[in-house]
Amino acid sequence: MNAAGRLLLWAQLAFWGCVVVCFAVAGGGLGDNHGFSVYGGRVSTIVPWAVGFLATAGLTVRAAALLDESDPALARALRVNVLLLFFVLLTPDTVNQFFYVAHIVASIALFLFQAVVGLWLVQRTGSRAVLQLYVVQIAGGVIAGLSELQWIGLLSPGILVFQVFFGALLVAATTDAHPALEAA
Repeated sequence: MNAAGRLLLWAQLAFWGCVVVCFAVAGGGLGDNHGFSVYGGRVSTIVPWAVGFLATAGLTVRAAALLDESDPALARALRVNVLLLFFVLLTPDTVNQFFYVAHIVASIALFLFQAVVGLWLVQRTGSRAVLQLYVVQIAGGVIAGLSELQWIGLLSPGILVFQVFFGALLVAATTDAHPALEAA
């Protein structure tokens, strides 16, 4: 695994480790149809929630810096992802109606961007494993979207699957040797 891939893996572990701390402190977890963002609006969990975002952002920016010369397009995508993560973090949906709407807009922008980046990674790597990760990522996104519309009650599991598999996509795309990447 290259250095950028390791940093992206650590970014995922840091974020999800902090989410587990939020679960332990406040409960909710996967059975809560409010999603994980609820932890950003609770006094008891705002610190681990923010630490998870900041750690993920810092590690992702470091990975992007390592990719600046060898893969500038992916480096830019990682930086945009970090900006969208900050938009989600800075719009806690429990403050008032304005923040609620801003948070939904931020979340949709993040998910759409990650879906497009995932598809781009599938296209440019030509890897069956990356394609399989992407299919699961999108399945999680569909579940989250249907839950956000209140058609089903699986928002947190859908978000978990979408985000974990997006993180796995990034790690796989920066770790494996792919013919399409070597030609780029």
